[in-house]
Amino acid sequence: MKTLGAIKRNPTLADRAYEIIKEAIIANELKPGQVLTEEGLAEKLQISRTPIKSALLRLVYEEIAEYNGSKNVVVSDITEKSIEDITVVRKSLEPLAILLLENKIAKSEIEELKETQIEQSYTVDKRNSKEFIDLDYKFHTKIAELTGNTFLSDMVRKANLITKRFLILSGTLQQHSRVASEEHEKIIYYLEKGDFKLASKAMEEHLDKVNKRMLIR
Repeated sequence: MKTLGAIKRNPTLADRAYEIIKEAIIANELKPGQVLTEEGLAEKLQISRTPIKSALLRLVYEEIAEYNGSKNVVVSDITEKSIEDITVVRKSLEPLAILLLENKIAKSEIEELKETQIEQSYTVDKRNSKEFIDLDYKFHTKIAELTGNTFLSDMVRKANLITKRFLILSGTLQQHSRVASEEHEKIIYYLEKGDFKLASKAMEEHLDKVNKRMLIR
């Protein structure tokens, strides 16, 4: 039997619809509780209902959207409990991800994380919240990806996707973005030193502080 070759895959209409709707939800353009109808979204995006249906199913799976009592798909709400629940998951997985990188992560990969952190710090002065959040997501998910554990990285990606919404809706991002970037810098400092236990602890402390900052009213 010949070795199977990789199939080249271009983004489908469903993929594109998912990305557009997801970003609109994260940016709070589509509000919590807002009904997401196949007909309305298909008309706005000028595509058929079939890719919209696939995109909505994916959003429900990722808990960005949910079914309400009338079986309509709506934008998921954000509660203090959901923020705390997602933090419990992140504090379990992301410090573990750092420990799994010991004797595995290359200097070039640490440098890549460092470049992401530096780029993120620049967005603080520019007051570019969207770019800051995108780089925050990139920083955290990249650490998980570098472990090579696809199950862990998939869960971290999902948790951070939800956290992106929390950061927007909390209204605390501008106030705390600089200190959050500095906390990332501390994690990288310990990674460069080869002290993965302290890097892991720094990650846990960072996530705990992020949680508290999002709950500030």
